[in-house]
Amino acid sequence: MMLRYEFLFLFLLAPSLATLAVAYQSNGKPSPPIRKVAIIGSGICGLTLAHALENSHQSESCRIESHIFDSRKSLDFNAGAGIQLTGGLATLRKINPNVHKSVVKAGLPLRRIKSRCKPWFQSLDKKPFSPLLELDLKESIESAGGLAEKELIVHGKVQACAIMRGALQETLLNTLPKETSSRVNFNKLLTGIRTENSNGIICQFNDGSEAGPFDLVIGCDGINSSVKEFVNTGIITKGGRKESTLYSGIRIQYAVQDGKNDNDVNNVEYSELVQYFGDAAYSLAGIYGAGEGRKPTRGAFLIFKDPDWNGPFKKKGAMNDSKVGENADWTQDVESVGSLMYNRIKECQVPDVQVGEIVKNADRFFELGVYFHNPLSLSGWSQEVRDSGNRFVVLAGDAAHAMPPFLGQGSNQAIQDAFCLATKIFEHNANVASLEQGGGDSDKRPKSLKTLLKEYETTRWFPTASITFKSAFLGYLETGEKGFLSMFRDTFFFVAGKVGIARSVFLDAAIPKL
Repeated sequence: MMLRYEFLFLFLLAPSLATLAVAYQSNGKPSPPIRKVAIIGSGICGLTLAHALENSHQSESCRIESHIFDSRKSLDFNAGAGIQLTGGLATLRKINPNVHKSVVKAGLPLRRIKSRCKPWFQSLDKKPFSPLLELDLKESIESAGGLAEKELIVHGKVQACAIMRGALQETLLNTLPKETSSRVNFNKLLTGIRTENSNGIICQFNDGSEAGPFDLVIGCDGINSSVKEFVNTGIITKGGRKESTLYSGIRIQYAVQDGKNDNDVNNVEYSELVQYFGDAAYSLAGIYGAGEGRKPTRGAFLIFKDPDWNGPFKKKGAMNDSKVGENADWTQDVESVGSLMYNRIKECQVPDVQVGEIVKNADRFFELGVYFHNPLSLSGWSQEVRDSGNRFVVLAGDAAHAMPPFLGQGSNQAIQDAFCLATKIFEHNANVASLEQGGGDSDKRPKSLKTLLKEYETTRWFPTASITFKSAFLGYLETGEKGFLSMFRDTFFFVAGKVGIARSVFLDAAIPKL
């Protein structure tokens, strides 16, 4: 069923693919070499891209000067929840093995993923939960063999770790070359893009300042992206248009319990992530690395349906007229979220074997609404800036394909975007150098920058669109209402674990698509 919908997606996207074919045939004026880029956003995608452009084996022969601009006052390393890295971790190793090692040290090896539900026969079963499925990651990867084993097992070690989002950002920032990190600028909300006598692209910011000229502007500025608005409309209003995002009708509350000296998780050597299904809600509990030399962190998620929404559609007579915000800045709310989270766990009969304790002892809470981008948008991920001298803006990470988090792939796909895009940029520079030196086949014109950016989009579009669909499907399935829907969900996961569907879905998302 899921594959059938994915082919429907491709059918509906046929007009965009036709446009892509025309772009490949274009023999317009060549773009200049890319020497200086503006990266809008210093999240996981933006920082990884800076590494790929200035701190990778590809950059040794052609380093590209990266300038990073972020609308926030600074990076708050306590903000955000825990994430799992799989294909993203494997991709970091391709970018820079030393950065990969630092991330591995900051995280915890992830060994298993488990799903459990409230007892099926509560009057007979004295256990607090019934097991549904369990994935041993190394066993699953080795049994699949082939590309999965080649990409996800290196020197006998599985490329999977659990790490706090803030710890990953901190590690990526601290491992940047000194000169690169000195070009990270905060309090810079992109409000405009203009050109300067065909010599490049000028970025304009909310404080009245400008920067540039740049040969390329890369939007890594998240779901409410200013750069995406420019790609879609050719203008920027007030830091991006929220109309480009879709509200799923699903909300997430997070509880984070920092590691302490008397904490029983201090000596753990690996992590397991465990789902607990209840009625119209489920939780996820795990232990995450908080940075090299720091005590591990406990994290708990509670995912539930917004009572005023049926999926992406508002209910008639809804009590609340507004949507829950994305909370992209991870604003903390300790008192109200904590009490609501614990009460909802009880009301939805979510087994609180691990989750309840984390919520009671949590140091921080967050809440956000789950938003995503429509992967069938015909605007594409790149746009030539008029009168810039054949220069472009391009999207990566959540700015290109924000997806629901229910397969744990957002950060992984962002890292893969960064690698793939950087590879195309270096290929463009090599083509320009070859032309300038008179090399190559004179009858075979090298690919234009426009074509290379479209190739990047094509390479990354299908895997991210597929994950977006599957993740949305899982989100609605996993928050099944009390009665038939929750029983169907539990049965589905039990069968999926037995016949290998769960393993296939995990591996398909985890294997890098570069």
